[in-house]
Amino acid sequence: MSNKTPSLLTAFSFLPWWASFFAGIVVYIGLTYVLPALVTDNQILVMVVGAGKSVAIWSSLLFLIPAVTSIIRRRKREQLVEQQSSIETLRETSWSDFEVLVGEVFRRKGFRVQENMSGGADGGIDLLLLKEGESHIVQCKQWRKSKVGVPIVREMFGVLKASSAKSVYVVSSGHFTKEAIAFAADLPITLINGDELLTLTEEVQSSAKIKSVSPILSPALCPKCDSDLVKRVAKKGPQKGNEFLGCSSFPKCRYIQN
Repeated sequence: MSNKTPSLLTAFSFLPWWASFFAGIVVYIGLTYVLPALVTDNQILVMVVGAGKSVAIWSSLLFLIPAVTSIIRRRKREQLVEQQSSIETLRETSWSDFEVLVGEVFRRKGFRVQENMSGGADGGIDLLLLKEGESHIVQCKQWRKSKVGVPIVREMFGVLKASSAKSVYVVSSGHFTKEAIAFAADLPITLINGDELLTLTEEVQSSAKIKSVSPILSPALCPKCDSDLVKRVAKKGPQKGNEFLGCSSFPKCRYIQN
């Protein structure tokens, strides 16, 4: 998470809307009734409290801003999950929406999710998950083409060791290199690629919208060079017009899968 301390209103915008609503009521009651009752002798404090009383209604109304923001934020999280229907829709999300999507999937899996409130540098942690008294850190990588390599996974293991978290999740919209997978194998690191995230998303959707696709359309890796296989259409020969999977490293690698 970012080391920057968010403003009070920003912090409330990440809480349920009713938290801001009740905070506004508390501010109004405090400025209007509680503080005036406590301050009686000091004339300077009486003047300050009087000024606070005059702006009590406006101070309390400020908390409507994070309340509305919270409602909008929650609606956006729900839409992001429900709108996912294929690996393509998953990879088309922006990096910021990808973090929101991942957070909502974990939330629906029973975790309490703390998001990055500042939107700035996150120190290696995009989300903090809390469940059954244990914490888990999450790093999100919305990489459409490049694979997440072992340096990223090694870095997150360092972040994990420096924290009190039990484990770390590295979530990507794409794939991980063989070296990254091997490094995480015996460590408290869970790698979730795009296909696995899509499956998790389907599990928490209110109604399953992810389309079942034929094997030829399913994302896969080239068995020769470990690059992504991409859908192509034959432009000539006896298979002209037919779809097939070809290595994304073509012409360096000419592997095809019919």
